[in-house]
Amino acid sequence: MSQVEQLKLSGQLPSPRGVALAVLELSRRENATLGEIARVVQTDPALSGRLIKLANTASHIARPVVSVQEAVVRQGIATVRHLALGFSLVDQYRDGACEAFDYKRYWSHSLLMALSMQALGARVHVAAADEMFVCGLLAQVGQLALATAYPDEYNLVLMAEHADPAQALIAHERARLETDHIEMGIVMMSDWGMPKVFTGPLSHYEDPDHPNFPHDSRANSLMLMLRLSHRLADLGLANADVRPRLLKEWMALAVELDIPQDAAGRFIDEVIDNWREWGELLKIPATVLPSFAEICHGHNEAEDDADDTDMPLRIVVANGNAINRRNTMALLAEDSEHTVYPAENGNTALALAMEVLPHVIIAHYDLPLLDGLELCQALRATDEGRRMHILMTADEQGEEQLTRAYEAGADGYLPSTLSAKGLHTRLRAAQRLVQLQTAWEKDRAQLRQIAAELAVANRRLANAALTDLLTGLPNRRSAMDQLQQAWSAASRSGLPLAVMVVDIDHFKHINDTYGHAAGDMVLREAAATLRTSARREDSVCRIGGEEFLVICPNTDLKSAMQSAERLRANLSAKRIVIGQTEQTLTVSIGVATRESGTPDMDALVSIADQALYAAKEAGRNRACTRQQSLFP
Repeated sequence: MSQVEQLKLSGQLPSPRGVALAVLELSRRENATLGEIARVVQTDPALSGRLIKLANTASHIARPVVSVQEAVVRQGIATVRHLALGFSLVDQYRDGACEAFDYKRYWSHSLLMALSMQALGARVHVAAADEMFVCGLLAQVGQLALATAYPDEYNLVLMAEHADPAQALIAHERARLETDHIEMGIVMMSDWGMPKVFTGPLSHYEDPDHPNFPHDSRANSLMLMLRLSHRLADLGLANADVRPRLLKEWMALAVELDIPQDAAGRFIDEVIDNWREWGELLKIPATVLPSFAEICHGHNEAEDDADDTDMPLRIVVANGNAINRRNTMALLAEDSEHTVYPAENGNTALALAMEVLPHVIIAHYDLPLLDGLELCQALRATDEGRRMHILMTADEQGEEQLTRAYEAGADGYLPSTLSAKGLHTRLRAAQRLVQLQTAWEKDRAQLRQIAAELAVANRRLANAALTDLLTGLPNRRSAMDQLQQAWSAASRSGLPLAVMVVDIDHFKHINDTYGHAAGDMVLREAAATLRTSARREDSVCRIGGEEFLVICPNTDLKSAMQSAERLRANLSAKRIVIGQTEQTLTVSIGVATRESGTPDMDALVSIADQALYAAKEAGRNRACTRQQSLFP
């Protein structure tokens, strides 16, 4: 059974839950109807809204989709199944145990890739746009699977890639895990019912040396689309100094899909705009990028960052008076690029705030349904609301009102008559706050990365402290720890426990005659042979010099002697070149098993040592025990 198949059976791989799982199971029934699927989807408001939004984004029909039933009909059972699956994974795996794996960056990259695939699907008609969205969203799911199934091991993979970026991630994965994210992803997507028309190109698009499919084939178009989408996602998450280069590479690749240069800018800008919009919907970070033209002309974001007063903000204006509300929005629109959302009452403002996560809320003191003070208190009770800059306004301004507003958590108070310049001045505090929050998030991300690197380094040090550097086997300290655990388990269960002490014959003569380098080579060869010859459940350790300890759980004396004889025979059959001659390597082995009168594990090893001396006195190259009476 392959490693991937074992992971599938173990339940360690990412999998859908809740409504998504119900949709997946229902869609596998031959008699499943669109109405049944729609009824299940409707039980999840978030999934319903996302499907409707995606149906409208992908649709070229003027009349918008307004119901789940219509969205399901428009997208079809198979696409709804895969969309539900993808959105479920987004919600479930926003973080995890793999410290070096950046879950937020992974989903940000996957979302941008999905939207790029969707947009390309509208130009290159090889599949439905919604199917292309799913294909892009899950294209890298194998990385998430490895981070989920092997969090500690994948930490080491990512650190190795960071230290040696010239080598592909797949090579690092193969070296440590004997599988890679492409193989893992294809197996998972096939299991989820993803058509082969997608999984074929997904298998090869990351390999630039893979020969293309026939030029006019559907598979070749999909592979080019995947490469183009992946490159655009890389561009979206890249540092400003490398974006112009990535943009040129993207445009060169886009020519193969007949995307002319004059259309490339509009295409990229629209995809990036959708990325930010979908990022807010799915609570996935999406970078604010300059326009295509600004990237082409070397736009310098560092200069823009220095002037925080020009930063566009998301602002909710909550006022029950329609005229005053429009007047405030008009002031905000003067000489600014702020995105402004109107709210006619406190309930609407609260719901809107939780949906769009504005930077600023301008709320009237006497809002209908939920007044300004209650709105402020409700927002401050949430993590998201505590990050918002809240400005209160009122028709009449009194000291008592000011006091109550600040006690409720407001950041400032606006007079009823305010000019555009005055309002702009008061928004500078909010813009500086956003700047500080952004810088804090960057610092926090860097600290998380440093913590992850330290954790990996600590694990490496801990592993090194328990490993013999010459042979790669557990060292004496580790051997004693493992033997203690095995002794305790045998004491609780009553099962037998055996140990072997293995000593290389005439090792001092090898060192004295051929030098320590030859001796080290003999030790490595002996360790490798012992490791491959021992049973899977046995533990082979180097406990000093030319001596090894083999711990054999659930093993009686007869079985231990048979195993020792197999180890001895395999070693004596091995020919090793030492100096200019080819020689045979022999060992002497002492075997002991835990008896009712054996007081502790040290006594068990001592009995095995005595048996080892007996083997040497008897002529070496043999296995002996001092407990022959236990044989039947």
